[in-house]
Formats: sequence, structure tokens, C-alpha cells
Amino acid sequence: MALTWVVIGSFLQLSFSSFLFMMATFAVGGVNNRGNLSKISSLILAASLYLLPLTSILAAGIVIYQYNHGGGASSYWWHFMPVAAAASYIIYINSLWGK
Repeated sequence: MALTWVVIGSFLQLSFSSFLFMMATFAVGGVNNRGNLSKISSLILAASLYLLPLTSILAAGIVIYQYNHGGGASSYWWHFMPVAAAASYIIYINSLWGK
């Protein structure tokens, strides 16, 4: 693992975390305005405001940890974790939007 790519990837992950927070905020606002949400759905949406950006920060932390402990190039795959979380969130929001 090269330090340059670890720093660039970590910076991009931190930038992506603010994007995920904004995405979750606007999605929650849009779905809540429609009404008719169950209590569990409301709790999931409220938790997603914090959990989505946290996945990005966690991914950057894991890659930095792997770099410090001799991880290989396959450690870069951890940067995909927030992208997968965002895709799952978008699918969940779309399923709520249709109700």
C-alpha cells in the first residue's frame, strides 16, 4: 500500500461522508413529508443520518489501520463499504417512496 493513495482515499472518504449526510437529510425530509411511515421506518431513517457518514469514516479508519499494520493492496476494497451502504439506502428509500 502506498501512503499517497491512503491519504487521497481517506480525504475522499471524509468528503464522501459529508455528501452521505446531505443525501440522507434530504431523503429523510422528502419521505417524511409524504407521511404514513411506521415507527420503525422513522427510526431507521433517523439512524441513517448518522450511520451513513459513519460508514465512510470507518472505512477510512480501517484502511489507515491496514496501512499501519502491513495490509496489502486488497485493503483498498474497504473504500467500497460506504458505496454499498449508500446503494442499500437508496433502494430502501425508493421502497418507502412507493408506499
